[in-house]
Amino acid sequence: MRIRKPIIQRVSTLLLLLIVATSWQGRAQGTSLVVNLAQIDGIELNPENVFNYEILNNTGSGKDVAIQGSIRYRNSALKASYSLNIRLQPGNNPIGKERGNSAIWSFSDNGLKELFKDYGKLPQGTYEYCVTVSLKTINPEYDAGEPISECTYQTVNDIFLINLIEPENNAKLYELNPMFSWVVNYPFASQLTYRIRIAQVKEGQNNENAINRNNPVYQDNQVMSTSMIYPATAKPLEKFQPYAWTVDAYYKGILLGGAEAWRFTIIEDSLLKEYNAEQSYYDFAGHYGESRITAIGEIKLKYTSDMMYDSLEVKIIDEQNTPIKVPQVTIGMHNGENYFIIPLYEKVKLGHGRNYNLQLMNKDKKVFVVPFKYLNPILIDGQKNDK
Repeated sequence: MRIRKPIIQRVSTLLLLLIVATSWQGRAQGTSLVVNLAQIDGIELNPENVFNYEILNNTGSGKDVAIQGSIRYRNSALKASYSLNIRLQPGNNPIGKERGNSAIWSFSDNGLKELFKDYGKLPQGTYEYCVTVSLKTINPEYDAGEPISECTYQTVNDIFLINLIEPENNAKLYELNPMFSWVVNYPFASQLTYRIRIAQVKEGQNNENAINRNNPVYQDNQVMSTSMIYPATAKPLEKFQPYAWTVDAYYKGILLGGAEAWRFTIIEDSLLKEYNAEQSYYDFAGHYGESRITAIGEIKLKYTSDMMYDSLEVKIIDEQNTPIKVPQVTIGMHNGENYFIIPLYEKVKLGHGRNYNLQLMNKDKKVFVVPFKYLNPILIDGQKNDK
């Protein structure tokens, strides 16, 4: 029997169109799901809100779906995930805590599981929360389409859940082994351990930079209480050297959060008694380095010149005979008495309580040496009213 080719071609074309249409329909259904995480964007996750999202089903019919949720920390092995099977109705489908109760969870760390499940808390750091939805099908020939995913990012930084108590910020201390204490606002504080860090504050650094960038002069990772005394066996703290300190809280080795960094400085009580807040102008020309004056942030000088036009070149030398840079090298003088001030605080890099020599050379190349002890006014300002 003779078969006409046009009939076979038409049948083949129809079959091809049916296959293409079926494949397109499956993909269209797969891409017709939308995950909306807007309700939890910027909010720290906990068991009460982790399922506060919606899934929009635009396929026009009810669909069985598999939901995969994951919480992953950047630069860390910490992670948590869950799987949940539900049926979506056409339109908008809020998930919520009740539907999420049947989710099966897994955690990378038992401590993370307890922290999240028992205390509703996540560790410090930045994590990514992703929700992936896949259509379920029992027909292997039906293309369920690609899974639909949506992610949000959140940073946990509980700086206000640990409050430093003493030494208070910018404290001036007399003891070389001070007491450090803090309080925590976690309801499970008894389950925590603490890390205390103390670091030098270098020129131009703020407290946070000093803690994060400088090697600590002291660190203890296993403090069991909320106070401690600086150990006598630790590296001795230097007088007049500013230090920053902070405390971090851990739950079973997992970082929960840290306090803001505070600053303290150890000073000598004797220095507070030797200065006179009302400094007089020092007539250095009548002295030859036999007395050392105290300079509190500045030096007030008197100079009598018998020249019509005179000037003084200024140098500051430390105890190792190293020159210290000064902003004004030459100061003009007139005939007769001259009263002038050389500013030091925030102008010249000098160490609090240290000795220096001020060298002054006039136009005739005569050199005057003024030994002085420098006191930083910030370090003693709070003590003036106690005298």
